[in-house]
Formats: sequence, structure tokens, C-alpha cells
Amino acid sequence: MLKVETCDSIEALLKAQELAEKAADQRVQDWQAQVKEGDCFIQRTPDGLEIFGEVLGSGLGGKNWRKCRCYSLVCPEGEVGSVHVSQMDDLIDRERFESVRNKLTEAYKIVVSRLRE
Repeated sequence: MLKVETCDSIEALLKAQELAEKAADQRVQDWQAQVKEGDCFIQRTPDGLEIFGEVLGSGLGGKNWRKCRCYSLVCPEGEVGSVHVSQMDDLIDRERFESVRNKLTEAYKIVVSRLRE
């Protein structure tokens, strides 16, 4: 579940971020720590959204961050950003990743073309 925390100062914000990252680092499973460039994964959010990602390289932040391009129904064109490996639920093969990405891209093109009609 999404948790929103408010802070009274930038120092409190940075401390909360540090604590959250330490907690996330403690949840990393062995297979997640081994995720590398070229790997593909799925992340399932609590509300049922499936996010499909490909690892592009090392991410900003600590050792458990990866730079990724991720796709979903809410972001069918993909978005680049850093993902903490503890958020990756399963690795998937490249074929499945490409199939899902292509379907999302095609669905997006159809919707955009219908909006232009």
C-alpha cells in the first residue's frame, strides 16, 4: 500500500528517505541483488497494475538501484527512471517483455488515432 509521509524540513525529508532506503535494502532477495543490464522484470502494484521493465544499467542511488525503462497501461510509451530492485516481483524473459511492450504500443496508437477522428 502506498504510504505518504509529510516532513517539516528538508533535513527531516532526507532522513525519512534514508530510513526508507535502508528498509528497502533489507528486503532485497538474493535474485534481486543479481539483476543486471538487459534483464526484464514485472512489478505488480497493490491495486493490480502490472509494470513491465527492462534494466538499462546502474541507477542513481545505492547499489540496489537500476536505471530502467518501464511500460504499463498507464504509461504505454514507456518511462525511464531508477527502480529499487526490491520492487521487482519476478524476472521475465525478453520475449514476453517485448510482446507486452508491442501490445501496449499498438493499443496506444489505436487510441490516439481514434481520438484524432
